[in-house]
This record gives sequence, C-alpha cells and structure tokens, in this order.
Amino acid sequence: MAKFLIGCDIGTSGAKAILADAEGKVYADYYVEYPLYSPKAGWFEHDPEDYWRVFKKNMAEILKKSEIDPHEIAGISVSACSPCCVLVDREGNALKRSPIWMDRRAQEECEQIRNIYDDEEIFQVSANPLDPHSGAVKLLWEKNHNPELYRKTYKMLNPANYIAMKLTGEFVTDYSNASLIGIVFDIVKREWRGDMAEKLGIDLDKFARLTPCHEIAGEVTKKAAEECGLCPGIPVAAGTVDCNAAWLGNGSTRPGDASLVMGTAGALGVVHSEPKFTRGLTTIIHTADSEHLYTTLAGTSTCGGLLRYLRDTFTREESERMKAEGRDIYDLFSEEAGKIRAGSDGLIVLPYLSGERTPIWNPKARGLVFGLSFSHTRGHWVRAMMEGGIYAIYHCLKIMKENDLVLKEPILVSEGGSKSPLWRQIASDIMNVELDYMKNAKGAPMGNVINAGVAVGLFPDFDVAKNFIKVDQTHHPDAAQHEIYEKYFAVYRELYGDVKRHYETISRIRND
Repeated sequence: MAKFLIGCDIGTSGAKAILADAEGKVYADYYVEYPLYSPKAGWFEHDPEDYWRVFKKNMAEILKKSEIDPHEIAGISVSACSPCCVLVDREGNALKRSPIWMDRRAQEECEQIRNIYDDEEIFQVSANPLDPHSGAVKLLWEKNHNPELYRKTYKMLNPANYIAMKLTGEFVTDYSNASLIGIVFDIVKREWRGDMAEKLGIDLDKFARLTPCHEIAGEVTKKAAEECGLCPGIPVAAGTVDCNAAWLGNGSTRPGDASLVMGTAGALGVVHSEPKFTRGLTTIIHTADSEHLYTTLAGTSTCGGLLRYLRDTFTREESERMKAEGRDIYDLFSEEAGKIRAGSDGLIVLPYLSGERTPIWNPKARGLVFGLSFSHTRGHWVRAMMEGGIYAIYHCLKIMKENDLVLKEPILVSEGGSKSPLWRQIASDIMNVELDYMKNAKGAPMGNVINAGVAVGLFPDFDVAKNFIKVDQTHHPDAAQHEIYEKYFAVYRELYGDVKRHYETISRIRND
C-alpha cells in the first residue's frame, strides 16, 4: 500500500514542498523562489505559469532527494496564497497574470458594489469586509477593464485550485479559498449566492464547484504525471489557503487553538466552531473539518516581507556577497537589531508598504517611518521594522480579545520571520503572550501532508497534526519590556489616525 504523502505550498515569494510518511517523518523538502510583478503602484501579480513551473521543479527535487518510488505516493495536497485571480479557459490555460492578495487596484469596483450592497450586507453573508483584497472584487475589475478576456474566462481559480486542476483536469474551489473570494460566498451555508452575483453583474458559472478542503478533487492524469515525474492515478485533495495549511501544520485543529505565521504577511489565526464573526478581521473556513470549523484571522499585509524589502532595496550586494560566503544577511540583521533597546529608541514604523488589510482595511495606506534621527543605525531600522510588523498583529489581537474570542496559550509560531529568536521574543513581549516555536516545523507543506492523508484515509482525522508538534523553544513575555511596548504602541495607533487623510492626498497626486 502506498504510504507517502506530498504537501506543497505556493506562497507569495516562492513554493515549498515536502515528501513525508504517515508518521510525519520528512524524507525530502525543497524551496524555489519566483517573481512578484508590480507593474503599477498598488498592482501585484504572479504569472500562473510560474506556479506550475515551480511545482514541477519541487516534485522533481523531492523525488530525487528522497529516492522514493512515485508509485509509493498515496496522495497530494496543495495550498497557496489567497485570494488571487487566476483566469483560465476551458482547457485550463491561464489567460493572463493573476492579481494576488496584495493587489489594491479594484478600489472603484468596491464603490460600484456599495451602490448595490452596503458593507453590512456584505459582512452578513461573507463574514468579511468589502475590499479590493476579495477575489470576487478582482474578478469584477477584470470584467470592467478586460471585457474580452473576461468573456474567454471559463473559471476563476486560486493558485492552489489551479495546481489541482493542472494535476487532475478538474475545476474545484475548496471552502477555505471560497471564503476569500468573498462577497458572493455564503460562509455559513457554504454556497455561492447566485442572486448577489446576478445583481453585481458577475457570472456565477465562472466560479468553480465548491468542495471541502480534504475532498479528493481528482487523480493525477497521464499528462500531468509525465510532466511532474509522478504516476497517473494519485489522488489529489481539493487544497486550501496557505495560512490555514500553516496553522494545521502547527497543530491548530480544535476551537481555541491559535497559531502565528510570520511569512511575507503576518497571520494570527484562532479556531472556533460558532458562526460568530468579528468586524475588521477576516474569517476563513478552516481546513481541519471544513464543514464545521472557522478561523478568525488577523491578516496583515506585511511582516517578514519588511526585512526582505530592506534586504532587496538597501543591502542586495552585501546580501549576495554573504550568501556566496555561506552566511545569511538575516542573521546579521537580527544581530544588529538585538543590540537596540525595546522601542528602537523612538523609531516607529507603520508597516503599510502595500496598503493594509486587517484591521484598518485601507488600500491607500503606505509605510511611515517616524522619529528618525542621526543617532539611528541600521540596527534601529531593522528592529523598528520587526516591531512595526508585530504592532500590526497586536492591534488585531486586541480586537479578538475585545470580541471574546478564546485563544489558548502558548500560541504556536512558525514560518519566515519566526526563524529569528529575537523577532519571536519581540512578538512575545509586544503581545504579552507565551509563544512556542518549532524549529523544524514545515508549516504549510506539513499541513498539506495532513490534508492529503485525511483525504486518502491514511489519517483518521486532522488531530494527527498534534502528534507531529515538536516544540524547540518557548518564549515568555517580559513584563518590563511589554510595559515599554505598550507606550510605543499607543503612539503607533495614534500615528495612523494623524496621517490617514494624507494617504488619500498622495494617492491622488500619484494618480494610483
């Protein structure tokens, strides 16, 4: 009997894949980056062909490294960043680059929708705000600006479902990705709202068939098997959203379980069963038992991406030189930031480099560096960026607690920026919570292994995820540090209110 599973995550910056057995032992992993395009201010795109290219590369590498016979693969699951807008024709060919979750171009479409449904009506159906972030809003933008291409579109997919389609030939949308398409998706009934789509002028048949995340979408076709080095007939789960997969990989399967992902974006999620939804935050149907559970999400636009911006913009040559020497500039960043006091000596960053999602939902917001002086070093910049990314998540955590969402501690933390012990401790101190870090956690790819295992019957349920957790370090909040951060956080909160009106002005001047 086949006993190995493949989990792959298509992220904002690259794709990660692992091959593991039914005990959670990882035999091989691989990561490859791909481009993020920004042709205009506020526009962020991927080329869907890159999704398929890097997926095939991942399959080749993990099969080569593991030396596992492809006939031994029992199932596959894929997660991806979401919501994105991958438009495909009837043959499954991508028609253009896909606007991704960061993309903010569809602001006029939000106003168009508000002429028909107000924000409260949208929230009551979708449990999510009306924002350019939404996949349905992105699709409406395509209809308005690319009508001929819209007519050619057979289905709109998210990247996870796009890869499942490339593997199986089947067009599906899992419940978690449907949550982020939003607006015309009834999150409680788990169905498309045809009446709303009709009023908005969106063709309902451009959305794919809905399915639970662990339902088998189809089997690997002969053509896909030849391209990927797999075997025909391997079952492929419908898939899921990347943050859901990461939380599942961290063992968040029961109400109250909470997990923090410090990837390109920040994502703090708490699982709950009651259909009680929090304004200002995002709600996603959870991968674990996607017919009954939800996750309320603090989904910020930037977290780990802040330091990548510093690296790529200001230290590219130094970074490449260190890489050639076998060193990582992120380690140097942490070393320099570790010498700076909590609060970065008054340097505060509003981390809205690509607008902001939760909780302010302002696509025109932009980053702000406040309090800069000649005494501030690169270490101050790095630490202020680290702190700013966590302040944004802490803002959301406060809203969760105000709305009586129950979060069990310790909160599990993984991915990206969490590799820095300093950044983990900063997160613990600012949010005043206990954090458990898993050094070798595979995050979203492991969540996909679990989803695939449940889909094909290798695992009885999603709680098997808790058996795979191996905590490497627990971070306890420092009360004195938290007191300092509370004072700076108050300034952080007020800064946004003080400059908010200017975001509209600079957007108008830039004409974006």
